[in-house]
Amino acid sequence: MKALNLLTAALLSTTAVFAQATTPATKAQMKDLRQDIRAKNNDKAAAEKDIRKGDYADAKTEINAAKTERADIKTDAAALKSEGVAHPVAKAGAQVKAIDEKKVRTDEKDLRADKKAAAADVKKGDYADAKTEVKDAKADRKDLKQDVRTAKRDGIKHPVRRAR
Repeated sequence: MKALNLLTAALLSTTAVFAQATTPATKAQMKDLRQDIRAKNNDKAAAEKDIRKGDYADAKTEINAAKTERADIKTDAAALKSEGVAHPVAKAGAQVKAIDEKKVRTDEKDLRADKKAAAADVKKGDYADAKTEVKDAKADRKDLKQDVRTAKRDGIKHPVRRAR
């Protein structure tokens, strides 16, 4: 009797573990969905930029590209829903925003570290190292600006404020 109860408990626990584990295919599909969402956002931003310039032909092609990305998003979402993922588009959108916030946060940390290092080098009197740190800070500022633009395009309203 004990053996039967033990076997039943082991069987139930293994089925519970397998039911909770996500398959690698689901992870790959979520990654594809995130890429599709990001591509759609990029296409929409490029279309807006073209409209502001007055280049309506390019804007039309970007809008059509965004429409095809949206169709890809719908097919990926349907496939993920059939595998049991609840609200895949919302989850993927949240993951994209989290990735963007993380990039902004790391760029801010790098910028602060370079500024501190440059100030410390100036205090020591090591102006050559301070000059390289200032160059690194300028490169980090450029990366930060690019990541902020990307985050805003992906729907984060105040990426720098949210990253702190």
